[in-house]
Amino acid sequence: MRSPVLVSRTAERARLRSALDGLRDGRGGLWVLRGDPGVGKSRLATALAADAADQGLEVLSGRAVPSGTPTPLRPLSEALLAWLRTHEVPDDRLLAPYLPTLARLAPQLGPVAADGVSSVMLLGEGILRLAQTVPAPGMVLVIEDLHWADPETLALVEYLGDNARAVPLVVVVTSRLHESPAASELVLELERRRSAETVDVLPMADDEVTAVAGACLGAEPPVEVVGWLQRYCAGYPLLVEEMLADLHDAGVLAEQDGVWGLAGPLPVMVPRPFARSVEGRLAEVGPAAREVATAAAMLGPEFDWRLVAAALELSDSAVAEALRELRDQRLVVAAPPDGFAFRHALTREAVLTGLLAPERSRLAGLLAAALADRTTDQAVAAEDHHQLAELFEAAGDDTRAAELWLATARDAIDRGALVSAGEAIRRALRRCPPGSGLESRAREAEVEVHALAGDVPRALAAGERLAAELVAEPGRLAAVRLRLARALLAGGQWDEADAMLASVAGHDPAQEDVLAARLALGREDDVAAAERASAALAAVGEDRPEIACEAWEVLGRAARARDFVAAEDAFESGYRLAEAQDLPLWRCRLLAALGSLDLAARRPTEDRLVAARRAALDVGAIATAARIEIELNLVRVRYLELDEALAAVDNAIAMMDRLRLPDLATAYLLRAATHGLAGRDEAMEADVAVAGGLPMDEALRAVGVPGHIRSFVALAHGRYDEARAQLATAMEYHRRSPSMPFSLRGFWALLETALTGDGAAAREEVRTGPQANSPHNSFALRYADAIARGRAGDAAEAERVFADAEWGLPGREPWPELHARLLVATAAARDGWGTPEPWFRHCLDGLVGYGLTEAASGCRVAMRDAGFAVPRKAAGAQRVPVHLQRLGITAREHDVLELVAEGLQNKQIADRLYLSVRTVETHVGRLLQRTGCGERGELAAYVDDRGPG
Repeated sequence: MRSPVLVSRTAERARLRSALDGLRDGRGGLWVLRGDPGVGKSRLATALAADAADQGLEVLSGRAVPSGTPTPLRPLSEALLAWLRTHEVPDDRLLAPYLPTLARLAPQLGPVAADGVSSVMLLGEGILRLAQTVPAPGMVLVIEDLHWADPETLALVEYLGDNARAVPLVVVVTSRLHESPAASELVLELERRRSAETVDVLPMADDEVTAVAGACLGAEPPVEVVGWLQRYCAGYPLLVEEMLADLHDAGVLAEQDGVWGLAGPLPVMVPRPFARSVEGRLAEVGPAAREVATAAAMLGPEFDWRLVAAALELSDSAVAEALRELRDQRLVVAAPPDGFAFRHALTREAVLTGLLAPERSRLAGLLAAALADRTTDQAVAAEDHHQLAELFEAAGDDTRAAELWLATARDAIDRGALVSAGEAIRRALRRCPPGSGLESRAREAEVEVHALAGDVPRALAAGERLAAELVAEPGRLAAVRLRLARALLAGGQWDEADAMLASVAGHDPAQEDVLAARLALGREDDVAAAERASAALAAVGEDRPEIACEAWEVLGRAARARDFVAAEDAFESGYRLAEAQDLPLWRCRLLAALGSLDLAARRPTEDRLVAARRAALDVGAIATAARIEIELNLVRVRYLELDEALAAVDNAIAMMDRLRLPDLATAYLLRAATHGLAGRDEAMEADVAVAGGLPMDEALRAVGVPGHIRSFVALAHGRYDEARAQLATAMEYHRRSPSMPFSLRGFWALLETALTGDGAAAREEVRTGPQANSPHNSFALRYADAIARGRAGDAAEAERVFADAEWGLPGREPWPELHARLLVATAAARDGWGTPEPWFRHCLDGLVGYGLTEAASGCRVAMRDAGFAVPRKAAGAQRVPVHLQRLGITAREHDVLELVAEGLQNKQIADRLYLSVRTVETHVGRLLQRTGCGERGELAAYVDDRGPG
């Protein structure tokens, strides 16, 4: 386990570096780093001291220590003594008069001056003179733990703060919040009169916790460990190190061949120093406050003080006094509007750690009784079900706990929170009497959760076993079979799902309609799907919002292949309903459906898809998350972000293979396209072959392989005749299956028009066929119209049509658009209209920037044939400085580098360049790798024409 360097605090370090920059101009000052224990103040001060030493500045460092009778001026004495071990005092007449006073701190400086009223002032002046006389450009004095400092040290810090601004001395002190009233008041007063700059060191964000964990381990931490740390470390780097060390010592976290993995379940682990801190603070409060704290800890990180009062039979005033004591010890804080919470999750866990089993059971019983008395069976909120279940479980009442865990699961299913529902069901099943009706109901809920999540194998296994036990209960058996039908539909088992629906006809007509609509959609009968979905919607209105949401989703998917706008309207209607009814599962599914429409835009974006994937994983809808991974692949291949695309589709293949989902063949085809775009033809053909051996709709095989794989790859590499031939093959099959979405219909018309000298029939077929209003098809068709008008000699109309298709769009231009414009430029040069030369240059720059060398060569040939001068290098390459070209840094990476150097964070860079945050993270990672920098702050040096040094 390593002790990591500082891998976060970018903004704070930038502020402190500005203090060092001022030293070279003779300007200093006092900087106070304040924050809670373990939050990283010392680490930040140490990093600043290292930066100062690297710049040739003199660094002195000392700290105050806790003591009943603190040694006067101990931090200053420690700092000066340590410095004098390796340095000589300057022989300077300005400093000489102050050496007797400084000798109070370091006796080797000579005779000690007699103490006097002005001794602290003279000491401060002596330190200021020392900073002025050292041979270095300036001096940095670090004083740690000011909250433990003696009054003389505080007075000296005050003097230095008031006088260091005109001297090349930077004083950096660290201080805990609320630890010492005297230190806190001094800092506030210095800040008020502008004699000190304060840096509030706050808990780290989740991404910084991840970075610190990686630095501690020296490698990528396991995902489960990262989530565990983010939950329990409260953003404190010290706790990250302690918790990882404890995991390693316990054998839970182990390293093999440079890879860290888990050898057991993750515990709730409170770092020993933190537990001791909480124990010490609890010891300072009275017995009533300690019992309030332990009872409150049983309720969670936030708690209802009224419930605690009722359980412990305390008056409101007694509880208020107890909470005041706990607040003063920084154990609890107010949680508006009128609640309280522990300062962070670890505080609560530390309190619970000190409870013995009998105490825990007693308190849980008291709290459960108080909460049950406050509620009725008709008005129990979901959060009360969950809390009651936990309390009865802790009190040892298994039957009540199981009933309440099942109620918690039903609440979560109604909200679409499938992860929470699954966990509640598992806890219920562990406490149900075997063979009881309670166990049977819990297993019904288990089947439903697996079916909704799209976990086909588990849903079928659990459902078939349960169905065999419910033969004598036709109503419950029908409900289970409906859930099994849903699982079969998720698995693409159309005939089996049809038979299952037939076996329950009349049990729940609205749900049967919506499942039959989904079955029709799977069998590519969009008309029947729309009819059955509309029937379900008419039957339930908004009384059963989960069925209405599913009906809207089916209606949108049925319309998508024909009418882009109608599909978006349907998805939006469902999404608004899911939002209004707080249905997380349907919210994420419909958000994913809306995100899939973004793929058809000229500037496809991934924002809605990424949000939907996160929501799907949060609720446990893993089948939905797997399908979203596929669609994320489609966004990224349009921008040739092939590493990210491959990672997305690999993840989708892994999930779909485990769940036996019908989209597995689609995933392999998309991975084939990704390999083809990267020039890995053998890998592409291998994935096409694997997909061919999997169950696959014939329309997908006939349209998808030539139309979405081979034509797409040929187009990217500028092989236009090959792309046209593959699209023509796909169109032959698409005419038989018009419900199959086909986003390259417009490109087929464009290639037919540009390459054959005609294309009128192709343009008309696209204009009057399905998906004509899809933005991706529409713009390509308008380009084709412009070429046809120009070929007919109507230059003015050709330019008007092209300009109409070219109206300004935000965002980065995908590579297919470059090829479309290149076809237009070639035709315009040949037919004498427009301004083809700048169009050619724009396309060449873009193709080079994307690394499409074969297509860029074709563009150069087309420019020469048109009589235009061909630049040696495209502008994208020219604007990358030579020293960066030698490191292999691309034009896009150079864009990111410049914005990193300006101090922008990844989200700001993504917004500026119209990229995803994940893509920016990838670019920054590559920049760090190629430059050898340890952190992003060092990248700024590479913006200079010569690089660092």
